[in-house]
Amino acid sequence: MEYKPTYTKEEVDELEHWFDTHTYETELDMGSGLHIADLRNTLPQMLHVARTKYDNRTFSGQIHLTFKIREELIKQNKVTGEK
Repeated sequence: MEYKPTYTKEEVDELEHWFDTHTYETELDMGSGLHIADLRNTLPQMLHVARTKYDNRTFSGQIHLTFKIREELIKQNKVTGEK
């Protein structure tokens, strides 16, 4: 997903649904020095921000990163299936 200054509730709902219904590896290296060692603890907080601040420009970077995490999990074949 391209960066956007704000997101819709529908976009965030779809993103959260994807994470709720898929199994993925715990660790992710996104390159450029961005390494997430524990997605199981990181994603719930990021999704909470997305759920509550989707229309607030201040949080658009963090929400965009959550979409990028999903893209990288798929790209790197780190999605192990649907729950």
